[in-house]
Amino acid sequence: MKTPPHEVLANDTTLLTFDGRVLELFGFGDVHRLYIRQEPRLEFGTGREPTMAVTRGQPGAPRHCFPLRPGAPRRPARLRRATRG
Repeated sequence: MKTPPHEVLANDTTLLTFDGRVLELFGFGDVHRLYIRQEPRLEFGTGREPTMAVTRGQPGAPRHCFPLRPGAPRRPARLRRATRG
């Protein structure tokens, strides 16, 4: 039986999904796909307006930053288990 993808609504316009191999970010005008071999990581900003960034393990790789929705968990457990960040 196939496990359904894990989904986290980061804010009103950004959805992250993970199926065990690919982390997808919806809400940037198109879909960004980060494969496990690219070592996706989650990084959390602090301050009055919390942010989350999805990065790759390679130096100089692009970052996808967005605000977290109010009341969102600081480290979504499903994605934390799926990624190393």
